[in-house]
Amino acid sequence: MKAHLTTHAILDTIPLRIGAVLLDRKVLLENMVYDEAGTDQQNRRELNDKRYHVIANLVSNYPSRKDLGRWRLVIKESQDPQKLPPVFTVLPEGSDIRTEANLTKALYDARQSGDSRITPEYIRDVLHPLYKAGQLRNQQDLSDLLNKGQVEGLVTALEEANETKRALIARDRVMSARITELEDKEAVQDQEMSKLKYENEVIDVTERAILEHAEIVTIQRQKGPTEYTEIRLSNGLKLRKKWDIPSTLAKATGLKGKYVRTTVWNEVGRKPTDREYWKPTEWFEDIYECKDAAAEEARSSTTRWCSPSMALDAQRKLEV
Repeated sequence: MKAHLTTHAILDTIPLRIGAVLLDRKVLLENMVYDEAGTDQQNRRELNDKRYHVIANLVSNYPSRKDLGRWRLVIKESQDPQKLPPVFTVLPEGSDIRTEANLTKALYDARQSGDSRITPEYIRDVLHPLYKAGQLRNQQDLSDLLNKGQVEGLVTALEEANETKRALIARDRVMSARITELEDKEAVQDQEMSKLKYENEVIDVTERAILEHAEIVTIQRQKGPTEYTEIRLSNGLKLRKKWDIPSTLAKATGLKGKYVRTTVWNEVGRKPTDREYWKPTEWFEDIYECKDAAAEEARSSTTRWCSPSMALDAQRKLEV
């Protein structure tokens, strides 16, 4: 069975558990069997999303075939025939599922919070050996490792800055908004990379804007008149797409008045000055609805609080 690795799977779980940094999201699941016990242990959100567990051999085919071992995988069926089913995470067979899932969720949260250390290479080279040796067993072990030696410096920095609680909350709002932005863009990239025609191109995801208008336009070219789907966004951009005009126009029309992000694909190594470069300020490959900015701001101001280390990281980002 062919499948596609989500961003969490390829950036967090595979470097930690397998000790590998993969170059391609497309994988094969071989000798796959349904894991009823693992599926039943999922939380309500995962069950409602129709995810399920399987035990399978995980195989990467790029740049050459490599058997990555037999693992418990969390997957779901693709609702789009043009997209491969996603692999959400990779877990050791026979392990405590919730403990393992919480560990990689903590890695994901650290990466999303802006911790520059959390790269696939760092996870592979530093955290994977500790994981294999049994010294990195759960999210508390990870927290201790990442925060070691930072507490004293954190307290000093906070005292010197003499920040009030209101200032910390303001920084947390900025941090929450940035985390939401990263998560939103990552979700769009996952959708694009799951498409069957995707072949390791570089995907640009635009900033959020309201889709105001969509129509078919005709442009005079050297070869004659050419039709495009054109969309107009609240940030002033007018973007066009040449292919799949009926379905593209229908999708765009259904998203009028909503916050959206658009994408473009370019081959690896292609530069903005190249003639064949698809500029995200002129073209689009697809459109995705995203969360309403006002609603997200209200949510972040009432439901999130950052740890001191996150507050300092937010401060550093604001000062840059």
